[in-house]
Amino acid sequence: MYTPPAPVSALAGSVPGVPGAVDIEVEPERVAAVAKVIEDQANALHEKLRNQLGHLHIDAPSEDVVSTHAIEAWNKIVSDGEDSYEQRVRAYVTGLRELAQQLRGAGEQYTDGEQDRADSLGDRGVYHV
Repeated sequence: MYTPPAPVSALAGSVPGVPGAVDIEVEPERVAAVAKVIEDQANALHEKLRNQLGHLHIDAPSEDVVSTHAIEAWNKIVSDGEDSYEQRVRAYVTGLRELAQQLRGAGEQYTDGEQDRADSLGDRGVYHV
């Protein structure tokens, strides 16, 4: 027995299709500009961390057991531990810088690849009279 397909909802019709290779345009200079923005943000975050790092680590207000243990735990979580917030932010900054470098490399590879393809075509399509 034949069952007609269910009607397509308005929502499903509004979802764009997956782009094909011909739909993607790469502009290497824009990729480099994005890399610069990311690197600038990484530098700003690094500078802020450098300026504020001294304020993250605090000393115990007194020598009592509660204060010393509380401050020790605070400093471990915030600034001293291997998995501290400081280390996470430093790793994030490093990741941003690596991303910027990868983007620059991708832009250069794309430019080089385009030039190689153009060179391989040589003077095809050019007719000398």
